[in-house]
Amino acid sequence: MATTRNDLFFYLLAAIIGLCATAAVPAQTTTSLQAEVERLKIVIEVKQQRIEALERELATYRRQANAERDRKTVAEIQREVERLRGLRAKRPIELTQLTPETLDQLIEDEIADRYSGDQFRGYEMLLKHLGLVSPQMQLLPFIKALYAEQLAGVYDDKTKKLYVSDKFDLKSTMAKGILGHEICHALQDQSFNLSSGPLHLKTNDDRAVAALSVIEGDATILLVEFLAEKAGWRLLLEVPGLMMMDQKQLAAAPRFMKDSLIFPYMQGMEFVMSFVAEKGPAVRNRLIREFPRSSEQILHAEKYSGPERDEPTEIALDAVTSSSLIPAENRYDNVAGEYGIQCLFTEHMSAAEAKTPAEGWDGDRMAFGGRLDGDYALVWLSIWDSDKDAREFADALAQYFKAQRPDLTEQDGKVRGAIWLADKTGCIAIVRKGERVACVHANNEKRAASLLDATLSISVRRVP
Repeated sequence: MATTRNDLFFYLLAAIIGLCATAAVPAQTTTSLQAEVERLKIVIEVKQQRIEALERELATYRRQANAERDRKTVAEIQREVERLRGLRAKRPIELTQLTPETLDQLIEDEIADRYSGDQFRGYEMLLKHLGLVSPQMQLLPFIKALYAEQLAGVYDDKTKKLYVSDKFDLKSTMAKGILGHEICHALQDQSFNLSSGPLHLKTNDDRAVAALSVIEGDATILLVEFLAEKAGWRLLLEVPGLMMMDQKQLAAAPRFMKDSLIFPYMQGMEFVMSFVAEKGPAVRNRLIREFPRSSEQILHAEKYSGPERDEPTEIALDAVTSSSLIPAENRYDNVAGEYGIQCLFTEHMSAAEAKTPAEGWDGDRMAFGGRLDGDYALVWLSIWDSDKDAREFADALAQYFKAQRPDLTEQDGKVRGAIWLADKTGCIAIVRKGERVACVHANNEKRAASLLDATLSISVRRVP
């Protein structure tokens, strides 16, 4: 009902009378009123604190109820994964919350497990030196931000725990499928002890990626099988939501980093499926027991399963790394592998074009030390299936560096048979001898020449 002018008059009159009455109250009464007001304030404050305590208690009960609901959901998913994958849990899978702080720690622990602090800095310096990341990038914070964006659940084979974010909506079919993928990893670990395999090799990333590709390929097949049973219009409604997830960090990631993230899942699934199609689902267990030893075998399944398995040649650079030719600061020693070489060349080639100079790989090793803006040295020795394969790689490598560093000019007559490139930041030499290719980088010509002599003298024995 609307307020009339008469109503307003009476409201004003009542207010004036109230003011007059207050003015007429004796001082003693005013003091009593003030004391009562203070008492009531205390009562209100106590009640407010009690309300806040009850709200916190209610929130705790809700979290407990949600956790219990999630545990039941996880148990249901686990039973389905056990049925689909044919692996039974040997012990309960420990479920814990994936907080941003926990994820940070898991990433730091993983990097510390794979690299020493000096080696990880060397890896970062190498990526910057090769032009795969910008000189300004801080690699560790970027990796943390990237995984924080991508991961809602993760199984860790060292802590033996399944971490699930509280932001993960376990009501959706797609979320259940993704969680099933991680539960599959827990079952793989309980059955085959993943941490005892090559996943955590410190100086052979290529072999570690090959093992990871089987593990992720197997679990991705499980994800497809899980979702195939749940397929329906509701699942189609969930897909746009997944596609609209925050992908800023992934969009900002260098191309090689995006490709490296996807490779174990997609190429791994293709590798595992090629054997399942031929030999049935039981072969998945054998592939985990007998991991491929290189990304070459993942890319070319026949090199893993053929009558004569194409094993990678192991190369040691001790003759170079034990000397002072490579600075001790930020040392990095590892294997690129066929897929790593593909990733390098896709910076300036299409993915299809990059395959040719990477195929025919038989083994490699690179060692780096130094800083981006001071003394540095890189040695990269590789062996190939044929002279032709080695020539294609050497030519593509020279083209890559010329595209990456436009100021490089080719120098004649420095070392016989070598492609010798130089600019204000240093020298690059590439030499092919039969099936071997040696590539060295250094900040000055004298060091580059000495490194090249030492590298060419290294004895490499091909694996039959």
